[in-house]
Amino acid sequence: MATPKQPLWTELKATYINSGRTGILGIVLHDTAGSGKHNDTLYLQNPQDGRKVSTDFTVERDGSIWKLNPDLPKYYCNHAGRATQWRTYKNAAVNRVTLGIEIVQSSKLALTPLYPDEQVRSVASLCAWITSAFGLTASDITTHRQIITDGSRSDPRKFPFDDELGFWHYYWDAYGKSDNFIASLAGHNG
Repeated sequence: MATPKQPLWTELKATYINSGRTGILGIVLHDTAGSGKHNDTLYLQNPQDGRKVSTDFTVERDGSIWKLNPDLPKYYCNHAGRATQWRTYKNAAVNRVTLGIEIVQSSKLALTPLYPDEQVRSVASLCAWITSAFGLTASDITTHRQIITDGSRSDPRKFPFDDELGFWHYYWDAYGKSDNFIASLAGHNG
């Protein structure tokens, strides 16, 4: 099995980061529901509206990755919010043990294509590198929709997880196992 390579990223330190991470045990995928442009990354780097939100990474539509947390094992970001539970962790504790990845997307899902291939590929390769680097597995990747307890979030909305050229295809490709994933799709659909 191949070892996923660290993807290239640009560093941009978030204003609202916290010391005291208690381990990296998972990844939470979100979408920005903003403009769908670089402004979404800039907002998460330094919100000007009084919200103290942040995220570890953003992935923009062109596939560029922005790392907003300067030291992943040391700091944690405010990405999961209130009313969240992942495994035995609740609310702020979810932030302490997970990395947040915001996928840049418009609030109205009006962009075409909805998620460009470059973006999907970058999200998957980033997740593959994180799982490899921190000893995680594919089952440690979740979504904001899956951890919210009050039903107020549904992101990442319409993200192509299981498409033939979707997230899981590219994730397993980073490990050199995309053929197994494609074979599993054929077996599932047949």
